[in-house]
Amino acid sequence: MRILSATLQNFRNLDEVSFEFSPSVNLLLGRNGEGKTNLLEALGWFALGRSHMGARPEEMIAFGQDALHVNLSVEEDSGAVVACEFGLDRRGGRRLRVDGEPLKQRAELIGRLVTVVFNPDTIGLVRGAPQMRRQFADQGMAELDPTYLGHLSACQRALKQKTGLLHDLRRGYSANGRGRAELTAWNRELAVHAAAVCRGRAAYARLLEPPLQANHEALAGPPGALSCDYRPRLESVVRRLVAGGGELPPEAELAGAIFDEIDYIMDTEIRRGRPLTGPQFDDFNLVLEGVDLRVYGSQGQTRTAAIAMILARSDVLFGQRRMRPVLFFDDIFSELDRERTRRLQEMSSREHQVFVATARTDDIAGWRPGGLSAWRVEGGRFTAAGSTDEVGTITAGD
Repeated sequence: MRILSATLQNFRNLDEVSFEFSPSVNLLLGRNGEGKTNLLEALGWFALGRSHMGARPEEMIAFGQDALHVNLSVEEDSGAVVACEFGLDRRGGRRLRVDGEPLKQRAELIGRLVTVVFNPDTIGLVRGAPQMRRQFADQGMAELDPTYLGHLSACQRALKQKTGLLHDLRRGYSANGRGRAELTAWNRELAVHAAAVCRGRAAYARLLEPPLQANHEALAGPPGALSCDYRPRLESVVRRLVAGGGELPPEAELAGAIFDEIDYIMDTEIRRGRPLTGPQFDDFNLVLEGVDLRVYGSQGQTRTAAIAMILARSDVLFGQRRMRPVLFFDDIFSELDRERTRRLQEMSSREHQVFVATARTDDIAGWRPGGLSAWRVEGGRFTAAGSTDEVGTITAGD
């Protein structure tokens, strides 16, 4: 998958601008705050239907403007070229089009453009909050199976309804006197979709493990076996996961077991006024030679494991759907030693289109991949550096 070109209008501090990108490596050089990350945000928005920075739409629209618009030309791995467009306005309007045809909902974006972002936050994937690891697995699984996203969304809706009802019941309030019956109904709904989510997460952990180990060894040498262990919160899921050697039973059977578990603790949940178990508490542990990296890993070990995880996600996607995501490196090479930086650069540029945003020319010193294109950015204005030789001149003079 490649982003061939882009035109941006009114996106943050960026001037109205058009780009023609290299199919291999695209380098963005500039001081922090000049607009490098803004360009990556604009290019990656279509992949998720939202900002990977978590920004609200109105925050991305240029000051003094009512709307933004971005056009992308994307080459799929099949060789087909598609036009992807999105527009956002300050009234909450959102326009999505592929080859001129409007998309009705965000779920239709899945697989149209796939991007993977490496930045200092994603390097915290190993030691960060469990939510980061859940989102990583959920996004990876949704790329493989669009129905997974439907189950995840339905699970979250049911959980939200259940949480509100538990809050009311704890205060002794039930508008129609049928609060417990409604809670049972929501528990059944939750169990159905939780079963699909748990099965998906367990399956993704199994798919991730072989490329995770391979990428970790390629980055760090052979320091030992690295595994990604799925840690569900539901006891009914834990027991069946152990009994199945890492696999879970069919959804209907698992849904019944999950319902029995959450129905059994209904009175306790009412007293507490909140859900006490479910897939919203799941986690994934990264373990190196029996050592939990979240608790005991060194800074270098956790950084390397996080990068290996993200590269493994790309390999899983290619193995299952023959798609290679576009990689965004946003000021991460300063987080790595020189040897691991060199290995990551060589590994990533071999089979992916890569965008590198950096304020430090030392981070790319000596790296001259074929087909390199480069830009300088200052105050939201991009100036093409051109050829590999010109980039070498720029970095030598800094």
